[in-house]
This record gives sequence, C-alpha cells and structure tokens, in this order.
Amino acid sequence: MQAFQLGEARLTPEVLASWADNPAARLTLGPAARVRMEASFRDLKLALARGETIYGVNTGFGGNARPREARPRESEAHDLDLQHRLSRYLDVGSGPTLDPRVVRGILLARAHVLAQGRSAVPPKLVEALIDLFHHGGAPALPAWGSLGASGDLVTLAPLARLIEEKAGLAPSEGTEPTERLPGRAALAIMNGLSGVTAQVALDLTSARRLFEWGVASSAVAAWAVGVREEAWTAALHAPPVRHHSGQASIAALLRGVVADAHTSPLPAGLAIQDPYSLRCIPQALGPCLEQLDLSHCWITQELNSVSDNPIWLGDEDLGEEATHGLLSSGHFFGGYVVQAADTVCGVLARLGDLLERQTFLLVDGTRGLPENLTAAGPGRHGMKGVHQASSALAMRLQRGAIPSAPFARSAEGHNQDIVSNAMNAATVLTEQVQALAALVAAHSAMAAQALEFRDGWQGAAGLVAWHETIRCAVPPLREDDVPLREALAALATQLGRAPVPVRWPTLWEDRSR
Repeated sequence: MQAFQLGEARLTPEVLASWADNPAARLTLGPAARVRMEASFRDLKLALARGETIYGVNTGFGGNARPREARPRESEAHDLDLQHRLSRYLDVGSGPTLDPRVVRGILLARAHVLAQGRSAVPPKLVEALIDLFHHGGAPALPAWGSLGASGDLVTLAPLARLIEEKAGLAPSEGTEPTERLPGRAALAIMNGLSGVTAQVALDLTSARRLFEWGVASSAVAAWAVGVREEAWTAALHAPPVRHHSGQASIAALLRGVVADAHTSPLPAGLAIQDPYSLRCIPQALGPCLEQLDLSHCWITQELNSVSDNPIWLGDEDLGEEATHGLLSSGHFFGGYVVQAADTVCGVLARLGDLLERQTFLLVDGTRGLPENLTAAGPGRHGMKGVHQASSALAMRLQRGAIPSAPFARSAEGHNQDIVSNAMNAATVLTEQVQALAALVAAHSAMAAQALEFRDGWQGAAGLVAWHETIRCAVPPLREDDVPLREALAALATQLGRAPVPVRWPTLWEDRSR
C-alpha cells in the first residue's frame, strides 16, 4: 500500500475505509500541497500585519464576532490565545464516543482537507495530524453535540486540544505556553465537516456491502420458497418496457445468484402470482440501488471538498480586484452529508422491510418448506426465534428511517439560524447499519436453512458459494436448544466487510469525478 498523498490524491469512502482499517497505512504531505499551505498561511499573516479583521483570528466566534473597532479595547489582548480558548469552551460533548476506526478516518479526512491549502494554516498542523494517525492513536471524540452547521465543532474540540498539547503549545498549570496555536489552527481543525463525513463514508461502505448481501440473500430465499422466475426476466426490466437502470441491475443480480439452479415444483393450490416480496424485488430495490449510488457520489465529493470558514483563494482564483484571499462563506454546512445519511437510512429500512416480509414465507410452511424450517417434527420451533428477531429489527430500521434534516433547530443565538443536523443523522445511520447487519445475518441463516430442504441447487455456483460463506459462521439448526446469538453476531460483522462471493454485473456507477 502506497502512502496516501494528502491534498493531491482522490479520497473515496472505500479508500478511507481501507486506510482507517490498516494500522500500517501511511499519509504524506507532498511538495505541491506544502507550497499551497505555506502560501495561504503567508497571506493570512500579511493580512493581519495590515491590520485587517480576520474572522476567527482576531474576532470572536459566531454571533460574538464583531469588527475590531466595535469590540472593547481590552479584548484585543485576548486575540493571542483565542484558539486556545476556542477548543476549551466548545469541549462540551456528550454521549458515546466515536468508534476508533471512525476517529482514524476523521484524522485522514481532516488532514486531506487542510492539505488542499485553502484554510490558511501552516503545514505543521497537518503534520501533527499525520503523526497522530501514524501513531495509531484514536482520541475519544463525543458523538453528541455537533450541529453540522459550523462543522463538527463540539465533536472535534477534544482533537484540537490534543493537537495543541501534543505540539507543546498548551500552558501547564501556572505557566504560559512558549507558543500558541498559530493563526486559526484550532478553528481549522474543528470548523469543517470531516468528522461527520468520515463517519457517514465508513457507514456507507458497510451499507453497500450489506445491501449486496441482502439482495443475494433475498434471491436465495425466493428460490427456496419457489419463486416464479419469469418476474425477473431480463426483457421485462429493460427498454422498451422499463427505463430504470437500478431495476434492471437488481433483476440481473437476482438471476445471477440462482443461475443454473433447477426450481422445485410448487405445491398445488397456490395463487398464480407470487407475493410482492418475491415478485417485486427489482422494483423495490432498484431505486434503492440508485440512491446508494447518488449518496456515494455526494460523500466522495464532500471528502475532496474544502469545508472551513473563511476560505483562502489565491490570485489565480480571485483576479486582480481582490484585496486578499480570505473569504467567508458557509462551507461548513452539512447539507449534502445529512441528505446522504438520511437517504441511506431510508434505503436500509426498505431493504429490511422486504427481507422481513420474506421471513414469513420461509417459516409459515405453505410453500413446500417445513413449518419453522425444522425437520425435528411437529411442535418444534426451529428458526421461529430468528424470525421474531427479524421482525423486531425491521421495526427498528423503520423508526431509523425518519429523516434528521427536517428536525434542525436554530442555534447559537440565531446566528446559526438554520443548521443541517448532520451529526445526529450520522449517529442514526451508524445504528441503522448495525441493525441491518443483524437482520441480513438472520435472514441469511434462515435462507441457508431453507436451501438445504430443496434439491437442484448443488450445481449452481452462485448458490453454492453463498451457502458456504453463511455456513462458515452459522451451523444448520437441528433442534430448538441451540442458541444462535453469537453465531449470528459473527455473521453480521463478517457481512459488513466481506464481498459477496457471487459474480454479478457492476453495481456502483461513480459519477463523482
């Protein structure tokens, strides 16, 4: 694995996940990125030497920011330790701490943003983040308290404090530091979307894997209960009949999983058309596939965008009319991130609803499978408990599909009179991914059990490969007295990381370039 070139290489959710998971991964600040950073920091110092008012450097913050002439004279003495005080008054987070894997992703994502040279901070700030990443450290960052408006202020305040202390810039008790965080360094660490974007990006990579496993498991379950595969026919899902690429892709995936399997005859007396949870899988999950694609595009774009305020633009960006290159905007507002998180939460709930509907067909004993998927005889409960847990997980996913963006509140004395609520959306998404992983694992265990009651699948490469993967984690259930909790938990973890062992068409079209 080559070192990731901060500020130069393209960062995707998959790259972020790969580097966050690998303790040996390395980051580097290349010459071009270093030159841009030095130029922006030099312009900041020149602007201050001219006596200019620069937000977050010689002003207060948020609604307390005032022009220098409008502030009490004695406040000017506080400018020297403004960054020091900022990281302390905002260190008020609560709730659970972010997973260490997420924190490593945040270190990479924030270093990548600052290395683009638009934040007017010196290279040594990025070097401090690199050192922390290489050390394997994962500071405790709180999940609750950030608005997703002025970035991840509360969540990343402990990181700004740690960088200050690590660099020897924080005062010891009764002493003064020999140096302060330079310019706007603490604000630059905190006043962006790298925290929430990294968390959503990592969850998105897991969600994509789980979606693939969910589609595969739904194909297996549908085949095991005797789906009429005519509903998945390629011509029915392609022009001129239908014009949705996601729907066509899902139909192709379903056909690919069960290719070369011989369907068993259905019991007499069934309706001539299958329930929607079998017949309408492409129609239900096709738009979900496209929504995941769009969310992936947004998060990739955000990972490679500058989220900060103010933003430095060079002469080549502004032209001759600009007096200096530090311009205020709102690039810390997590509009794209919250919409992506909300969208993925809804996608996972839709998939969970479909899988849970299928579990009824697997255990009800009406489509040629034994009741409760057990051969132990009448009165045995078999996989009834797994089915019950699936229903509970589906309801949890439905609750988590309520979007976070509309619940935003005015904050900070109405200076932040609209906020994105992105961090709260990210924490919900994390819970959604965990719940879906458990549901896909439960559904897969039931589908594998159902498959073993059928003949005609042993020559189908897709079904065999899928079955072997599931059975490596969850053994067949023969009696009621075998607890499956630990096995299902292990399978849930595996499915969020492992690729589906089935060859199928390309799922993800990356439009973010």
